[in-house]
Amino acid sequence: MREFAIFTDGDVDIPKKFQTEVIFLPQYYYFEENMVYGDEQVLSREAFFEKLGRQRAYTAGVNPSLVHDRFENALKAGKDILCITVSSGLSGSYNTICMEAAQLKEVYPGSCIEVIDSLSATLGSGFLCMDAIEMRKAGKSLEATAEEIRRRVKLIDIYFVVDDFKYLVQGGRVSPAVGKIGDMLNIKLILTMKEGRIEPYKKNRGLNAALRNIRNIVSRGQTAHVGTIYVGSTEMFRQMQSNVPSGYEADLNLIVSSHVGPNTTGVAIEWAAERPFM
Repeated sequence: MREFAIFTDGDVDIPKKFQTEVIFLPQYYYFEENMVYGDEQVLSREAFFEKLGRQRAYTAGVNPSLVHDRFENALKAGKDILCITVSSGLSGSYNTICMEAAQLKEVYPGSCIEVIDSLSATLGSGFLCMDAIEMRKAGKSLEATAEEIRRRVKLIDIYFVVDDFKYLVQGGRVSPAVGKIGDMLNIKLILTMKEGRIEPYKKNRGLNAALRNIRNIVSRGQTAHVGTIYVGSTEMFRQMQSNVPSGYEADLNLIVSSHVGPNTTGVAIEWAAERPFM
């Protein structure tokens, strides 16, 4: 049985203790077209949000040439590949990676490359990467691991509490009129992912009500993993942690952060057996 490498992309967040077990394929963001960040050039979280407060950020998926090179390096080392990507409903990276995988399979016909659409993002997809790491350590084959990860895709949920409509308006996810009314009425929006796309889940009058709703969601079923997500507000993150006991935490990547802004926090859930009715 051949060893396999685990890859993921820059829209996926993994707790620090697991990060060295995964090879990342960066995604990109920019404010001006002549300066692209995400690979060799990066911004600190503080500098990123300072810029984002003044102008919109634009994002781009993985670089096909970089995907090709990093995959080929693994294949030349005698390894097969498992790549777990951000939802294809959020990014074109899944399709790009599939295209590069297909080309490399022709060049290396004895190799196996499995690319899995997580239908999630950030720590939700990260939990699937963690599962793959544990299965690899347990001696499972690539084929068995990929089959089990595809089953677990349906067990992942992710929720964000957004405290400021500015960035949702800026990114075109809500209209300026809705954003203005939401801010005036102290509406805190919970976002979730459904069939691989970000959708509003529930509007709440105030942050405490939103956090109580998140706590109620987590309590509806048996969980395998629960993790809290830091974006830019330490206060919101701590409030989420006090409402939702979790075993993991991660910082939201700047690609996804550009769509929700710093005044956000989130929770990712991997259900143990079946996803409760929401």
